[in-house]
Amino acid sequence: MQKEGLEKYLDRDGKIISWPNTADGKQIVCEYLANLFECGKNYTEREVTKTISDYHCFMNPTMLRRELIARKLMGRKPDGSVYWRIEAEK
Repeated sequence: MQKEGLEKYLDRDGKIISWPNTADGKQIVCEYLANLFECGKNYTEREVTKTISDYHCFMNPTMLRRELIARKLMGRKPDGSVYWRIEAEK
């Protein structure tokens, strides 16, 4: 995960305070969120939403959840019943 530049999007408690305007910033924030989830573990949509909600201040967990999927940092079943962390390529 890139840490450079992340601090400008976080408050002192590690919560995301704003959604970046740049593609690089969005990727950094999404990687930060993805690292809150364990690889090899399945999550419900409710669990994913709660975790995301606990780590941001602008009240848009649905958008953030969709970004994680779109950026292939998390996967999900088509019916949304199961989510999982996708391990980063090395």
